[in-house]
Amino acid sequence: MTQDTKTISELNLNDEHITVGVEDTLREGAKRLLSVPGGILIVLDDDSKVKGVMGYKQFLQAIDKEMDMSSSKCGDIMEMDFMEVNNSDSIKEVLKKIRKRSPQAVVSVDENGEFSGYFSPSDYKESRAIVKSLKSLKL
Repeated sequence: MTQDTKTISELNLNDEHITVGVEDTLREGAKRLLSVPGGILIVLDDDSKVKGVMGYKQFLQAIDKEMDMSSSKCGDIMEMDFMEVNNSDSIKEVLKKIRKRSPQAVVSVDENGEFSGYFSPSDYKESRAIVKSLKSLKL
């Protein structure tokens, strides 16, 4: 297998995140985020399409604005600077796109455009190591 054919689907993108709905309250989002320390919330619509991402920063901003955690929705404060990549994309090409764009988050989607995983900073490091090792092996 060459470095160009090593794809995103070969990475474990199921850790370091949890999902929440656009219409879920900030209270529900906070509960979920606390269940994955150091992770991120992926905000989905009813069709499992990614609409945004949330981390601790967005919750702190909501608290600073004195937003009502029981009535305000995750969709109200989500970060929308994310990049979608396909499971079938090559790791090498995705790394190029990330370096060029520097999004707040990278999410992977399947052939229907539905969310399938979160490309975390540790996944980025793992991907760089894979590409580097394949280059050294001249694969």
